[in-house]
Amino acid sequence: MDDRPLERALARVLSPRLGHAPSRWPETLYLHVRERAQRAGLGEAEYVERAGQAGEAASLAMLLDAATIGHTAAYRHPEQFERLGRVLADLAPRRPGPLRLWCAGCSTGEEAYSAAACAEAAGVDAAVLGTDVNPVAIAVARSGLLPQRRSVGAPLPAPWAEGVPEALRRRVRFEVASLTDAQPALGAGPFDVILCRNVLIYFERDQVPRVLGRLAAELVPGGHVVLSPAEGILPLPPELRRGPAPGWLQRPEGGDGAAPASRVEPSSGVEPASSRAPGAQAEEGPASAGAGAGAAAREPGAEAAARLLGAGRADEAEQVLAALLNADPEHLEGWFLLGEALLARGERAQARAAFQRVLRCSAAGARHVDAGALRRAAARRAEALRDPR
Repeated sequence: MDDRPLERALARVLSPRLGHAPSRWPETLYLHVRERAQRAGLGEAEYVERAGQAGEAASLAMLLDAATIGHTAAYRHPEQFERLGRVLADLAPRRPGPLRLWCAGCSTGEEAYSAAACAEAAGVDAAVLGTDVNPVAIAVARSGLLPQRRSVGAPLPAPWAEGVPEALRRRVRFEVASLTDAQPALGAGPFDVILCRNVLIYFERDQVPRVLGRLAAELVPGGHVVLSPAEGILPLPPELRRGPAPGWLQRPEGGDGAAPASRVEPSSGVEPASSRAPGAQAEEGPASAGAGAGAAAREPGAEAAARLLGAGRADEAEQVLAALLNADPEHLEGWFLLGEALLARGERAQARAAFQRVLRCSAAGARHVDAGALRRAAARRAEALRDPR
């Protein structure tokens, strides 16, 4: 059977809305199209083309739902939310009115509600916008009745089990929007903090600076963009520079923002004392998490990460690998170990993306292993994680 017409139809209808074209769509999408096309008495490509036409909003929404990986959790990467609370408390006295936060690619809303709760706990007045291209996910987010996800991160906070409290829901607004829209933030900016985590890893590497440039344009000077720790290795536009923690970016104060991007070092979870806010605690990173981690951080990156993984310290291994891959984006072992670290954290969708990245690396990027064998192992892992919902 020739699947090329279906693949072309999916790329034409969905890729402009998602902003990227994956090498393989989730299996759930193919199953959805097959079932709906049979019900409608249409060919699969014809069904997809019809869903993209005017007046077919419901069909298109279901296609987008099947095509997107809504893998999220409350307080995912808790170390970033701990830092967010400190950043918000520092920004609040310097900003008139409520702080503005944007969760871009918010899925079913757990991240946006976590950000709002973080601001509340810090005693900060904040308004949060959550956007996602998936209308079905946005409907769930607006309801406040969140899925009981346990495959990533911790279970929902106990007060949210029966629904997000009304006081917290009033702090958050959800809208359907894509990062590729003309106004992805719907004119709600400028923002003090933008969270866009576990989204850009699905884009091709050369697309990332353009998307990040659009996010930077929505920031106030001195504002922050927060990516996942694994995404801290991605290339930056000139408007942003790397912050002191993995995945943390900042638009410099003053000027045109074209400050050089500083690289994340293996121990970059710890801020330099001169740049740390008075009384602020250092971030825990590989060099501050105990003697074993400190020793590992002094080893070459891949070996340090492997040692940390072997000790069950996937969070610290991920930070070491972020620094390694920032310095050398073609490091095969680094990408493979990042996949293992993400998998150990329960981040199945992100782990698959890391394993797939191994397959696109040059064989020259292999340091101490057989590149072919490593690629075969990565391909098997990626295949096993094909539909990570």
